[in-house]
Amino acid sequence: MQTDRGLVIARHGSVVTIRLLPRDGCASCSLTQFCIGSKESSPTVRATASPEIAQGDLVEVSLDDSIILKASAIMYGVPLVAFLAGVFGGYGFSSLAGLSGSLSMALPVVAGFVMLIPGIILSRRVAMRLNPTATVVNKLDQEVAICQ
Repeated sequence: MQTDRGLVIARHGSVVTIRLLPRDGCASCSLTQFCIGSKESSPTVRATASPEIAQGDLVEVSLDDSIILKASAIMYGVPLVAFLAGVFGGYGFSSLAGLSGSLSMALPVVAGFVMLIPGIILSRRVAMRLNPTATVVNKLDQEVAICQ
């Protein structure tokens, strides 16, 4: 289970909005330019919290690993299945149509990439519906959070 530190910026009932603090290793990481968290000026996450957590508190949050696994499976699996469906569909169509030569090889590849586009769109829509919510693990002292 991955944990991050952040500052509570809003509270609505049992749900808080947390602005995540940058990690120590982010400044020296060579992949910083590709990381979504480093591109946003202040990445935020929603989390469930106990009533004693208030706006302005420094907290440690965790996101269940199963949500990350589900999102990864959706974001990679759905486009892969769509691509393969296009390839096999294009191959079946070229066989039924009696195409030969380079056209019979090109049609499955083109159909695969054409089907990849709706697969990517569908995977993004399904992943957005996951609506992951983190959990506040504990409240941190301000000196401890700043020093570490």
